[in-house]
Amino acid sequence: MPIVVALLAIGVDIGLARLGYGLLLPAIRIDLGGSYGTYGLIGALHLAGYLGGTLTAPPLLRDRARIPRVIAFAQVIVALSVSASAAAPGTLSLLIARVVIGFASGIGVAAVVTEMLERVPVARRGLASAIAWGGAGLALVVSAPAGAWALGEPSRWRIATLLCALPALAIAGLALRLAPPEQAAVGGSAGDAPFRWRDLLRARNAFFVAAYASFGIAYIAYATFAVAAFAARGVPPPVVTAVWSALGLASVAGALAVVPVLAGRAARYSLVLPLAAGALGCWISSRSGAAAPVAGAICVGIGLSATPAVASAFARMRSDAATAAVAFTAVTTVFGAGQLVGPLAAGVVADHLGLAAVTVFAAIVFACGAVAAAVDARLAR
Repeated sequence: MPIVVALLAIGVDIGLARLGYGLLLPAIRIDLGGSYGTYGLIGALHLAGYLGGTLTAPPLLRDRARIPRVIAFAQVIVALSVSASAAAPGTLSLLIARVVIGFASGIGVAAVVTEMLERVPVARRGLASAIAWGGAGLALVVSAPAGAWALGEPSRWRIATLLCALPALAIAGLALRLAPPEQAAVGGSAGDAPFRWRDLLRARNAFFVAAYASFGIAYIAYATFAVAAFAARGVPPPVVTAVWSALGLASVAGALAVVPVLAGRAARYSLVLPLAAGALGCWISSRSGAAAPVAGAICVGIGLSATPAVASAFARMRSDAATAAVAFTAVTTVFGAGQLVGPLAAGVVADHLGLAAVTVFAAIVFACGAVAAAVDARLAR
């Protein structure tokens, strides 16, 4: 049950509420107007809200008995703010709604991941993390037709957005049905050694953190502007649907494929491959031809859920039960900082160099992340 709740919550909070913004962006821009820089700023502030929610989460998660209520509350706020964004008359109201969505999602994702990893045996944490983060890919597959449908009539994006509120409310109900935890706290006793943020900068962690931050920059740059770039290139709506579906299916496959890697002798290299696949996919997406966007989406999708699944597992491996929630928050904070940079930088690139340059920018950042992950793997020996 905790894995199911985590899968669904990540599907809604990441797959629909966050990544769905990029899918519907061409229709939103036609309806509300504005530059790509403006929509990049909106995307960045949504992620700033997510970061704020992540930082707010640890004190709320100290008492494990109330975590299901925290999850339910977060999902109700997501549902209400998604509904508000669907009714937004302009970019300012859309921005405010998306900041609230991000804040509630940050709390909700931190809560479901922490609760899930504490409820499953150590040997199954890699599998549980992969299944849960695969929820984002499933959400992409389900929502893929909405992009082409919304392009047919710009105001349709409001209907597509409003429908995202329904699964959020359903998750809130499921969370309240979670069985009581065996232990009452995840924060540890007064004698536990506290998590130190400076540990992130030590040699054994710094390159892991750099790799995850690079992923944050690159994936959100691609997810926010790739569909708009393809539409501007004249890619037909059915191909746009195929791109989003391929992204989602590959995301699920990548999350599951990384499970045996995490459990094997090459576990320390499990962050390198998805980042390298992302770099290759963004480069392919920048090529001409109808097949390039789909092929590129498959490569990017391989790392879309696999990378956070590996990062969640790595954060838990490098901490203990007393510091797990704060360690997850710390790693996610650095990742979130990367996500803030991504839409802003990509929006500037789109306005000054054209939308086609965004995928090249993402490819370069993905490649830098793969190099950092490779160095981390060598240090992990």
